[in-house]
Amino acid sequence: MSAPFNPRLTAAEIILLAADDLAAAATLEFTEWDLTVASWARDRHRFGLRGYGQKFPDHKRVMMEIMGRKPQNPVVRGLLAKIRPNIYRLTPLGRAEALRLKNVGNAPSPEQTDLYRRVVAVARHPAFLQWQNDPDQPRKWAGAAAFLSAGGDPDADAAGCLGAVRRLVRDAMHWCSSHQVEFLTPSGRSPGDPIHVRDLSSLNDFLQALEYRFPAQLELHSGGRQRVKA
Repeated sequence: MSAPFNPRLTAAEIILLAADDLAAAATLEFTEWDLTVASWARDRHRFGLRGYGQKFPDHKRVMMEIMGRKPQNPVVRGLLAKIRPNIYRLTPLGRAEALRLKNVGNAPSPEQTDLYRRVVAVARHPAFLQWQNDPDQPRKWAGAAAFLSAGGDPDADAAGCLGAVRRLVRDAMHWCSSHQVEFLTPSGRSPGDPIHVRDLSSLNDFLQALEYRFPAQLELHSGGRQRVKA
């Protein structure tokens, strides 16, 4: 029996979910014909042969979505990989996107929504992006403090802010691990680019670099100046 027709999902998105179905059934590499049948099983309205939609799939209809250079093409987007002629596999990004699509139509997870919002604030922060291109950045405490403000008030407790950001990154990595994905994505249809686990690991390296680079500032602001003077 086919899955219910879902007009909110595009044809390319249905195909991606079909690829995820195959991967979930331990078919890590699948032929284009496997993908055609799996897509038809999900949506016979879109992928059924004209006039015989409930009996036969339309192979050409599925191929229209994964061939060529259309921007929604799952192969072009890096969600599916063509590993040899007629053979495909779901990529880690494709698995993360499939997980997000499965939540479309459901109430967004407050946990995932808040986690993504907080993580993207540090993963896309200018200080972190500059450091990725130039490991000598930030050269001044002001740049580090601006980044650490995601964890609280650096003037009151800079070390506490660093610890809060580190816990945030740890929570994001745990979420990806527990859901067996390599990307943290916004929930449902929320906009936002996926964040790879290697970026989360790089954030940990950046936090360690800040500890090495600004020990005096972190100590000075930990617990307040009065504690340091005592």
